[in-house]
Amino acid sequence: MAASNSVVLKHWARIMKQWPVDRVRPAHVHFQKVMQSRLQKLQSPSTAANNVKSNDAQAIPVQPFNEQKEMRQVNALYALLENRFENEYPIPQQVRRPRSNVSHFDDMIKELDEAPGRSWFTNVWNRLKGSVRLT
Repeated sequence: MAASNSVVLKHWARIMKQWPVDRVRPAHVHFQKVMQSRLQKLQSPSTAANNVKSNDAQAIPVQPFNEQKEMRQVNALYALLENRFENEYPIPQQVRRPRSNVSHFDDMIKELDEAPGRSWFTNVWNRLKGSVRLT
């Protein structure tokens, strides 16, 4: 079990390194952090039972390591990383670039890229620009 456990953990580590960072979500819920804490629980399941507080709380039984279940999850994440579903079920251009606002999704990505580096004044200025339209 230890050898298969290490193979699964190597796959998880590889997936976490390759997984893109989500610019929309806060840092404490990024995929990498959530999966890292999950893997720590998988590696040392006995620590969860030791962390019971003194208020007579019942410890949640730790699930035993299931290699098949972990490998199914790893394979599903590899499928997402390799864009297998995007290649198998392509999204039509009409959905990606609607006629009403062709550059909508490109503008959203540009906005997400620029937002973290903006100053307070620029944020206020953009908010005012968005609420008052002179044209």
